[in-house]
This record gives sequence, C-alpha cells and structure tokens, in this order.
Amino acid sequence: MHLKGKVKYYAGKFSGQDEEVCRQEIDNAHAAAWMEEHIPLLDCPDPVIEEIYYFRWWVYRKHIKRTPEGYIITEFLPEVPWSGAYNAISCAAGHHLMEGRWLRGGEKYLRDYCIYWFKGSGRKYELEYSNWLIHAVYRFCRTTGVHSLAADLFPCMEESYGKWKAKNMHKCGLFWSSDDRDGMEYSAGGSGLRLTLNSYMTAAAYALFHMAKWTGDHFAQEKYLEEAEQLWGRIQTLLWQPDLNFYRGIQAESRDADLGSFTEMDEISGYLPWYFALPYLFEGNTQAEKMGRSFSCLLDSACFYAPYGPRTCSPYPGYLEKTVNHPCLWNGYSWPFSTSQTLTAAAEYLQKCRENRRDTGFGKKGYTDLLRLYADSHYRLNKDGQKICWIDENLHPETGEWEARSFLKEQGFPKEAGGYERGKDYNHSTFCDLLISGTAGIHMYEEGKLIISPLLDEDWNYFKLTDVPAGGHLVSIQYDKNGQRYGGPSGFQISVDGNVQARFENVPESVTLPIQKKK
Repeated sequence: MHLKGKVKYYAGKFSGQDEEVCRQEIDNAHAAAWMEEHIPLLDCPDPVIEEIYYFRWWVYRKHIKRTPEGYIITEFLPEVPWSGAYNAISCAAGHHLMEGRWLRGGEKYLRDYCIYWFKGSGRKYELEYSNWLIHAVYRFCRTTGVHSLAADLFPCMEESYGKWKAKNMHKCGLFWSSDDRDGMEYSAGGSGLRLTLNSYMTAAAYALFHMAKWTGDHFAQEKYLEEAEQLWGRIQTLLWQPDLNFYRGIQAESRDADLGSFTEMDEISGYLPWYFALPYLFEGNTQAEKMGRSFSCLLDSACFYAPYGPRTCSPYPGYLEKTVNHPCLWNGYSWPFSTSQTLTAAAEYLQKCRENRRDTGFGKKGYTDLLRLYADSHYRLNKDGQKICWIDENLHPETGEWEARSFLKEQGFPKEAGGYERGKDYNHSTFCDLLISGTAGIHMYEEGKLIISPLLDEDWNYFKLTDVPAGGHLVSIQYDKNGQRYGGPSGFQISVDGNVQARFENVPESVTLPIQKKK
C-alpha cells in the first residue's frame, strides 16, 4: 500500500468505528485530509505499532482547539471542572509539545499554545500541576529552529521557574510535591521529594541555560547552569540509591515537614531523570551507562513488566489495592502518561550510552518490545464485541481493562467527573514521538546539527518514515535490508528535502549531518 494510501485507509477505519462525541477544530470528516497535510508517513513491519502510530495522530488532531487567544491543545475532549481557561490543563502539556513538534505546519498551533501558557490565560493555571513545559518549549524551538519564540517567552519562563521555587522548594534544597498535583493521584509513594518535579525543574534550569545562549544573556547562562548542577547534585545525594541502582522518593507530608522514609517500592518515575538525559549530562558516559542498567527492570515480571504494563510501581503489599473510591490510582496500574515518559527515557539512554549497552540486558529489541507492549494496549472491545483502537486513562496491568473508564461507567459517567466517556481519546501521553525520536532516532540540535540515532529492531527488514520537519527541512529515513521493499538500493539512507544525504549498508549507530536553517 502506498504511504498516502495508508493515511486514507487508517483515517477511514478509525472514523468509521468512532462515536464522535466531541468535535473541535478538525472533525472526522476532515481527518484524512489533515493527516495527509501534516503528519510524517510511516511504513513499519509491525502492524500493531504502525496502526497505533496513525491512530494517535488521528486522536491528536481532535484536541486542536481554536480559542480567542489562538490555538491550544486539550487533554480531555469534554469540559472538566478542574481545567483552566478553554479546558486546558498543564499536566500533560509537555507531552502535547513533544508530540506535536513533528507536525508539518504545526508551528501555527504550538506557537499559540506556548504563548497561552506563559503570556496568556494559561499563566494563571500553569502551576496547578507539575509539568515540564519549560523543557518542552526548548525542545519544540530546538526541533523547529524557531529560537525567536523562546527568546520572546524567556522572561516569562524565568518568572515561572521562580514561582515553582517559591511554592515548592523544601528546606533541603529539593522540590516537594503532592502526588495529586503531580497528576499522579493516590500513588504508591505518596507526597514528598518525588522524582517528578525534581527532574522537571532540573531540566527546566538546563533548558533556560541553553535558551539564554540564544538570547546572548551570559549572566542567565551561568545562573541556570549552576542551578541545574546544584539540583542534580542534591538529587544524586538524597534520592539515588546505589545499592538498588535506582532512584527512590522520600516521603514528607508537606513542603515544610521534616523528611520521612524512602518509599518502600520502586516507582517507574525513577526513570524520569533519563527522560531529560540528566545522568548522561551530569555524570558522564561511564557512570551514566552503569546507572542505565536499571532499564532491564522494565522487562522483569517481578518488577515493572506486566502483559499490559509497564506497571507504575513494583509489586508491594498495597499493589493495586483500591483503598480509595477514585478512578485514578497509581499504585501499580499502567498509565500511558508514565509509559510514554519511560520509553522516552529508555530511548535517551540507548542513544546516549551506545558503547556498552549490549551488556546491560536492555537494548534496541527491548525498546521495541516495550513499544509493542504499549501499542498493544491501545484497544478495547466495543458493545458489539468488535476490537477497536482506543486510548483512555489507565489500565489494569494484568487484564488490559481501562480502569478509570470502568469505574466511571459503573457510576453512570457522572457530570461532575467529566461526563460521558470523559477519558475517550485521552491526550495525556505520546506515541508518535516514540517512533520519530526513538525508533527513527531523529533529533535536531542547535546550530543546524541533525543527529540520527535509530533504534530499529534488528529483526526488522524494512522501515520508512518520510517528511519529518526538523530545522525548517523535511527529513526522511529509509531502511530496506535486501532492497525488495522499496525497489531501490538495499541498506539505510537519510534524505533531506528529497535529496539523499547519506547511505549505509547497515543501520548505523548514529549519524550527524550539518544542515542550514531555512530562512
């Protein structure tokens, strides 16, 4: 099937199975045309991964919303009482930017969205939930090459960073956070010094350091690099457990309370420093590689691995217990929010620490296996017994049942909780980014540096991803092991704006190509 034919096929399939409860800027009737214009096209030997890639773009466009302040990206389609202006929520905004940065022409949506959070009505709500918006703005601007947006928003991002410090800094020098305000209600570890906000804020400081380079503010460069280094040092001193080779949070009832004990279980948020490549940036390659061996726990059924996982924590005495009457439990249930964070973290580890990763028990195949596990959870049976693509809030890790949906359905989908099918097409995670920056390994850095570090499974004989926007150019990669799939030369090739820039007999570990920013 021709790549453009895939778009029409998948969009038609998803729309035909859809109960279009809520409509925003782009309805189902226009989904195929929008996808053809905006999304990178994928050809992949794994039919489930490929289907869910197109499904998630089909879902993403549902959340593009036009407001009096421009475009925003929503998390829930129906209005929910705990949202901010125009039904926006900051909790997953980092996911929205990391996913949407790969849309051709997506700048018109995401520019407005960034401005909404830092200059518009979103300023009032940005600190309602822990988030990595500053880092995500940096990555969006770095990928697209639109550094001027970061320069324009820089004073507002500095103000946001300062507010987080004033609001959540504990006397020990790290950030305290409530699991509820982390968007991880009723977690196994509870409130305290969590890896969530501490990772987000360390990454924010490092992003501000980089963006200060773009503005030429040398004072800010020194200030935020020092901030990042100090925060990282405290994370390593207080939260890193050398005997476990993993991070654990420390419990505390409030920001002003004395610190309690370490959490008794491993939580998947312990991988969050890797989402931002912090161990690699601050510990150096050798130590980071050693720390990254913990990713093998993602494949261990005694720890995070489950048929519909990964779990949000390792099994412990309170694992999966429904101790509160609430749909959102993070005591072992699998959440796409954290699964996509964890897979991003795994990709960062594999792409940064390439020298010895074959000896760690976790490599490209492990990454692909987890991506397939994640993709395979994107289904449910409808009332007619038909298996349809689906994304919602959280899953039972052993059965694949969408837990929050079942809970709310039993209660008749109460209006005060968001109403009918509130979690349907839930935009609270990424998937397409995991194929583009992970499997395909496409990264755009400063000064026109395009780096391709593919994580293609060694068992795959072909793979193609076309017209990915990066630095104002369109990047495509193609792998055809024996030359039979695409009718051209065998091997791996990278094209920029339709012109082949590099060819390799086999899939390379990493390639750096200098490309000039388009004016």
